Amino acid sequence: MKPDEFKIVLEDINEKFETLIEGHKLLNENLHRRDEENRLEHKQLREGVLSVRKDVFDLRKDLTDHRENTELHAVKKRKKVS
Repeated sequence: MKPDEFKIVLEDINEKFETLIEGHKLLNENLHRRDEENRLEHKQLREGVLSVRKDVFDLRKDLTDHRENTELHAVKKRKKVS
């Protein structure tokens, strides 16, 4: 192979590597961006779930308190104990 032909082949290989490296960088940037979006979405969902859990806990407590303070339920409890 002549030196000029070898130089042309090396330049072609170099261009292909540069294209490959550029594609790899773009892919990494895209994955990093999606990872950040997923983390943010996960954080928001987690906060929402925790908020719902707190609301359910409060509702259960209110319902229990209401049942204990209702005369009808208080009478039923007394009958069960007797």
